[in-house]
Amino acid sequence: MKDFLAIIFSCLLGTCPPSADADGVSASKSLSHIQTQAGLSDAEFFQRYSTTSLSGNYLSSQFAQRHHDWQRAVVFTKPLLESSPDNNQLINKTMVLAMGSGQSKAAIELAHKLLDGNDQNSALALLFVALDHFSKKEFKEAAEYIEKMPEGSLSEFILPLLESWSQAAVGVHDTKNLDKNTIHIHHAILIADLLGETTHIETLLQKSLNASGLALQDLERIADVYAYIGKREIALELYQKLFTEWPDNRPLGQKLESFKQGSTTKYLKTMSSPQEGMAEALYDMARLLFQEYSDDSARVFAHMALFLNPNLTDANLLLGYITARNDQYDEAIAYYQTVQPDNVKYPEARRMAADLLESTGRIDEALNELEALYKNRDDLEALIQMGDIYRRSEGFKKAISKYNQAAKSFDGKITQEYWQLYYVRGMSYERLGQWKKAEADLSAALEYQPENPLILNYLGYAWADQGVKLQESLELIRKAAALRPTDGYIIDSLGWVLYRMGKYEEAVPHLEKAVELLPYDPIINDHLGDVYWKVGRNLEARFQWTRAQNHSEDDELITTIADKLENGLDADERVKEAKSQNSDDKI
Repeated sequence: MKDFLAIIFSCLLGTCPPSADADGVSASKSLSHIQTQAGLSDAEFFQRYSTTSLSGNYLSSQFAQRHHDWQRAVVFTKPLLESSPDNNQLINKTMVLAMGSGQSKAAIELAHKLLDGNDQNSALALLFVALDHFSKKEFKEAAEYIEKMPEGSLSEFILPLLESWSQAAVGVHDTKNLDKNTIHIHHAILIADLLGETTHIETLLQKSLNASGLALQDLERIADVYAYIGKREIALELYQKLFTEWPDNRPLGQKLESFKQGSTTKYLKTMSSPQEGMAEALYDMARLLFQEYSDDSARVFAHMALFLNPNLTDANLLLGYITARNDQYDEAIAYYQTVQPDNVKYPEARRMAADLLESTGRIDEALNELEALYKNRDDLEALIQMGDIYRRSEGFKKAISKYNQAAKSFDGKITQEYWQLYYVRGMSYERLGQWKKAEADLSAALEYQPENPLILNYLGYAWADQGVKLQESLELIRKAAALRPTDGYIIDSLGWVLYRMGKYEEAVPHLEKAVELLPYDPIINDHLGDVYWKVGRNLEARFQWTRAQNHSEDDELITTIADKLENGLDADERVKEAKSQNSDDKI
């Protein structure tokens, strides 16, 4: 389904994979070839081929779209359209770019032009015009345009949603075709709720639970519906199952705790109008396409959703994800910043903006954004995120200060949904050499998340590296390796604890596998060199140490490896190490 949907919608939106031209060179390859041959940076290429000619505008439009700069791509198509006003292919391309850049009015005007001309069967133009009628509450006309769509012009996924919501808009409850997947069934429930036809909702929920390909997000929606119709025991069971499988989802953890305490908050997002319902359907289509990396199509559907419901915050957030994934960070931040302070998702949006500011090196701006959010909203997540920023930039003392400030928000023990606070603070203490505090925090995190491979590995490796609690360390890391058998860092930890226990032959295959998984990691190569030396494979040991030294930027490690390359591992030290390990194993 993934590839089919991506290709269908890419071609529908005029972004099919490029076909070869007469010389066997695709358009996108031609653009890359021109840029490479001229030795131009992206900015230089864009400037040179901007508005000097029609061909320059064409190239610039293609280039801008290929680099996900749709605003400029639209600008460069306008002179082309003025030159060839009846070119249906060009009208379609500009129409798509206009909608995908949020210029819905212009897109609809072009859709009318297509339908009034020689392309009366354009599915996308029919859809745009239908949505225009929908926005004006001209529901009968909207339904007529949807009915005109040629068979097979849209995927079997989106068309039933359009048809059912257009029927609901005129008061007809027809959801018989919404039974193929969880999203369809969810919209059947929303339509039933809007029209007051709620007697079959439980049957629909059971059908949804039995559907194939049930994602965690789908399961949360189902739980929300059960809570909405008063089936609290079933909802609680589903929320608990979800949080077990999705422990990193802190909002879900907060929802679970609130629900346990008897909260009557309505978690289901119900529709108050057909326009909202249709917008939600378009948003769900955009979300699915985003998950399948069909970003061009996803952004067009997200903007269609916003056209019908400008207050659909999720669509703005999704557009932020899409543009950020395509390196358009300023545009992504702008989408996040459209969320208004009175919106429940305002804190989340500001935190995401701060995350992008950090990732683009604007650390002070990110911290200021979060500081303001904490000051004005008492937002605990913002405080923790500040700590994370300091930790990632190795400001461990400042990180701990923020984490401690966050921990004071709890009455005694940090609650389960914030288990990660123990983990990140524990890592920070460990990096500062405050091991007792680090061990306490990491152990507390492990109590909450006994199956979390990252915590198991971090605590186990820390013990192994210090040469303490080696048997306990081995048990933790073996458990982590069973959970993540292809994680090079965890497999390295498994080999390293066996090395520290003096089980050198047993350690070799694990460290060799770790190097296969992460061939350029200096620490892992260093570990393999050490164990090769211990089993008498001295030539191979020197080879691995050299690889580690070549790939390391750590001066201390480079100096240590230089000594090994010159002197090997000291024989007397091996005896001392073995005695120490044997003594430790008896404790």
